[in-house]
Amino acid sequence: MKHNIIVFLSVLFTFNCLAQQIKVNDKDSYELFVETLNNSKDLRFNAILEAYDAYIKAHPEDITVQIYKCKFIGSAFIDPYEEYNLKYEETNACVSELYDNYPKHPDVIIYNLENAYYDDREDLIREGLSAYYEDKNVWSYQKIGKLYEIAARYYENDDDDYRAIQFAEDAERFSDSLDLSVLLTRAHIRTGNKTKAKTLLMDGLYYHSDAWVLQQKGNLLIEFGETDEAIKMFDRVKEKDSSFTNNESLYKIFIENNDYDQARHFLVNDTIDEWNKVASFQKLLNHDISYSNADTALTSYRRMQELSYYDDFFGIKRLQIFFKSPFELWTFKDLSHIALLNALFVVIFLFPYVWILPIYGANKFLNIKPIAPEQRIPVDWSLKHFWLVSFLYLASQLLMVLIFYYQDYMNSFFDVAYSYIEEELLETQLFTANTVVVYSLIVCFSIFLFLNKKRLKFVLHTDLRYLRVFVLSIGFIIFNVIVLKTLKTYIPIDEGISIFQSLNMRTEMNALLHEYGFGVSVLIVAVLVPFYEEIIFRGIILSSTEKQLGFKWANVIQAALFGIVHFNLGLFIFYFSFGLITGYAVKRTNGLLTGIVFHAVNNFFALLSIYMLTRYLPTF
Repeated sequence: MKHNIIVFLSVLFTFNCLAQQIKVNDKDSYELFVETLNNSKDLRFNAILEAYDAYIKAHPEDITVQIYKCKFIGSAFIDPYEEYNLKYEETNACVSELYDNYPKHPDVIIYNLENAYYDDREDLIREGLSAYYEDKNVWSYQKIGKLYEIAARYYENDDDDYRAIQFAEDAERFSDSLDLSVLLTRAHIRTGNKTKAKTLLMDGLYYHSDAWVLQQKGNLLIEFGETDEAIKMFDRVKEKDSSFTNNESLYKIFIENNDYDQARHFLVNDTIDEWNKVASFQKLLNHDISYSNADTALTSYRRMQELSYYDDFFGIKRLQIFFKSPFELWTFKDLSHIALLNALFVVIFLFPYVWILPIYGANKFLNIKPIAPEQRIPVDWSLKHFWLVSFLYLASQLLMVLIFYYQDYMNSFFDVAYSYIEEELLETQLFTANTVVVYSLIVCFSIFLFLNKKRLKFVLHTDLRYLRVFVLSIGFIIFNVIVLKTLKTYIPIDEGISIFQSLNMRTEMNALLHEYGFGVSVLIVAVLVPFYEEIIFRGIILSSTEKQLGFKWANVIQAALFGIVHFNLGLFIFYFSFGLITGYAVKRTNGLLTGIVFHAVNNFFALLSIYMLTRYLPTF
């Protein structure tokens, strides 16, 4: 017992020697105290807390020291590498008590906002603004500027660019030291005002910002084609913090200038660093495949394979090098990748039997009598065609992955490296629009393989008058809106015109309209998509399955598959009912034209609605 007391007194004496020059009311005292917490952390932590408590008891009006106390609790036991705080609950309790006691104090409001959960911040921002409007005299310009800055960053993350711009401009107006030009530039770019965005960026180039902000400005300058200014900006970044590497940003500059050899030099620099080495080599290999000769590309490919066999698991990169130079030497490892690619297509080729065989044998299990030819849908598609269209449909999906998302999938599935495909690329409207166009053309071309003169006649046939088909299609749209409004009471569906959800393609349609205009968008969304989807589901699948199970079961199966392939469980009921109605239209009218018109008018209305809203409501 005596030994423990002696140890405690010794530790306390040592602590006092180290900390005797630090006062709890010194500026940022919590940071100074944290630096003293090396050994005997718990004992020192408790002693410092007692010092804070004693001061606060004697000076209850000193809110700053109370905030320091909370900050000390929050930073004393935090692991910067694991981002874990052993005193997490104690920190939250301290902040909550402080806010409960001083809900109108500017410093407390700002500190609470900085520590609040993201989902709670909007309400706290409103409370903070309300406190400011109630008593503006207690708010300094710097503090109201900070409150507006927090609001601007919140609304930027919440994709509300107009509010973000408003708060950011107010923040800079109240606080001359704030530099929110990067936030404002990005927000104006997203709202389509690129001229204003560029002006703000150029006006804010020479603010005294930290290295991270300067690097973001450099990247934005590259987007605007201001490569000379971007190089100057990256020189400033290096001066401020030599640990910041701008190889990738400088690479973009030289690529824009078509100086591919110099651009490659910056990618090579990145491969020297051991951190994220695989991702660096992936970028170098991609550059060499696109811009270097076959020998250089193959050398980079061999280096990449030494680091990770899974990087090019299905041999797509090796095939790209083959097309650059067919006579380059193939190794056994290269051939193994191509063998895996062939095996993948074999699996895709056989996979449709998973649902074809049960349908083939279900008529015996359900004791269904053969259906007379005159009672069937008048077209000669069979289960063989069902199997083939299933294979082509899956193969089209696979081709999209191999063309647009190959490296991203390999990285994710095999944990090779952090995503190769830049997030900015995946988010661009051009990339999204191109994937939609390519996929639609691939599937549409595949569907033409199933058509002959007789089948095409069935596709374009209806027993109804054209005017009646059009009127019924309008009624079909109204029915869809009612279904979606009903579903909305049970499942979360985004706000907006309900018909948008019918395609689950709002983002894709926006991208098509932006990149290719209204005419091409109509061709893809309202002509090609209804054409090939109706042939696949209400034509080949429905008619081939009907021969085995009868119309009722066949209609349920094709409608269920139609819902499944849209990959939206919450809206499965909508897609299912959509498929049932258009399937019934085929049986009722002895052709696909009625269903195609229903589908086309539905998609056209969705596209037109989005076009009008994006044109007249930029926030949509």
